[in-house]
Amino acid sequence: MAMKLQEVLVGKEENYILPFFWQHGENEEVLREEMARIYDSGIRAVCVESRPHPDFLGPKWWKDFDVILDEARSRSMRVWVLDDEHFPTGYAAGRLKEAPRELRRLFISENHIDAVGPRDNSAFLVATLPYVPGFSEGGTCFAVIAVKRDPVTGDLIDETVDLTDQVEDGKLFWDVPEGYWRIFSLIESEHGGDPEKKDYINYLVADSVRVLIDTVHDAFYKRYRENFGKTLAGFFSDEPGFYNDKDTWDFNSKPGKKGVSLPWCSEMFSMLERELGPDYKHYLPLLWYKGGENTSRTRYSYMNLVSKLYAENFTRQIGDWCRERGVEYIGHVLEDSNVHARLGSGSGHFFRALGGQDMSGLDVVLWQLRPGIDEIPTRGAAGEGDTEFFNYGMAKMAVSLSHLDPKKKGRTLAEVFGANGWAEGLKLMKWITDHMLVRGVNYFEPHAFSSKHFPDHDCPPHLYAKGKNPQYRYYHILNQYTNRLSHLLCGGTHVASAAVLYHVEAEWSGEFMYFQKARQRTNEESN
Repeated sequence: MAMKLQEVLVGKEENYILPFFWQHGENEEVLREEMARIYDSGIRAVCVESRPHPDFLGPKWWKDFDVILDEARSRSMRVWVLDDEHFPTGYAAGRLKEAPRELRRLFISENHIDAVGPRDNSAFLVATLPYVPGFSEGGTCFAVIAVKRDPVTGDLIDETVDLTDQVEDGKLFWDVPEGYWRIFSLIESEHGGDPEKKDYINYLVADSVRVLIDTVHDAFYKRYRENFGKTLAGFFSDEPGFYNDKDTWDFNSKPGKKGVSLPWCSEMFSMLERELGPDYKHYLPLLWYKGGENTSRTRYSYMNLVSKLYAENFTRQIGDWCRERGVEYIGHVLEDSNVHARLGSGSGHFFRALGGQDMSGLDVVLWQLRPGIDEIPTRGAAGEGDTEFFNYGMAKMAVSLSHLDPKKKGRTLAEVFGANGWAEGLKLMKWITDHMLVRGVNYFEPHAFSSKHFPDHDCPPHLYAKGKNPQYRYYHILNQYTNRLSHLLCGGTHVASAAVLYHVEAEWSGEFMYFQKARQRTNEESN
């Protein structure tokens, strides 16, 4: 600590700031000017984002990136790369559009018919309909399971019949036993989820993720191999997730939500059989409907498996590829309002999802943090959010991962300031920075530098804005402060005074309490 304090006192602290630098295809003079303004603001790294660029991985892209890399090299700056054509990571620059079925996204869904017995010689149409957007997902029916229902509540009960062998040409012939029954058709299909993500990789399948690596990461390696681990620092994944729900921003999307297709891969059949036994298909309707004592076990097993597959085949595979070539892999998933433990735009399990990266990560955008509003839900630009999570859970969750995983070396990166609009100034930026610092965050990704002609209506504020941001002249003071504090706080050993259990497995299983509630419960008990 004494050495770090001395380094800070003589202005020798390291750089801990790597802002997004958005690319639109501007000319070389504009790119060099923006890099100079980033440097003048006390920042020594950038994360180049391709989202608005018209020619990602094409000749204009490489020409622009050559300029940025040359400018960074001349200024002893480092360059990170957002690893896809646009966010969220997983589009693979469009390479999945013509990919074979085994590389494309895969889902399971259910259709059902209700029946009442006893009724002999009954017939039911259980075949999947041809794919009709907005009406039918099509696909392959791999099982037909009848589940008895409680005559009072309508819930499923633990009495099931596998009727798959009694289906002929899409029609089920069955003597319905006494009682109320729901006949489920279980369907595997490449159609489902957020339609805007239909040409994304399947995060559960290693070969599908490899398309992203071969298309994007390897293209940079072939062109800039000599810069890897030097000027070119590594890759950044932005908000990858399952995106299996048509309602992309429903942060409550998880097993038990009716009508939603669920992430899938062919390996899941054998994995669920090992978890649940040879009759595992009998339990799959419980992924959508409650039904007896097997509900918790089935939902837990499913979420446990898909979150592990995501971690192994997506994050760890990319991270290992990067580390083998001397660069690092960073980024963040969506944490918004507890989706870090769920499906939809989530990735199932925060700690697993970021396990393969070299820093822990989070982001705070769209007025998720507001001074003085820290407990009751409040409406922001993205709808009503869990303010208690944003204030007391999100940053501590991310920092905990950096302490638990040795390869992260205690480093937590926060994407900050984004999309709060021009009402956000340096005063609020300072407050957000302090909010992160006191919780252990020590790397910062300001959102963003844009060299597009002012005004650029894409998620302001922009930190230079072609000289039109009147607070830019003072922005270097905040950055100096951030670097000095981060330098002092990096490399220490966190001594925890309490341990709080991450609630994810409990939520998958049924009743649970959010981990951020432990703060309130502790305060109430102490009073």
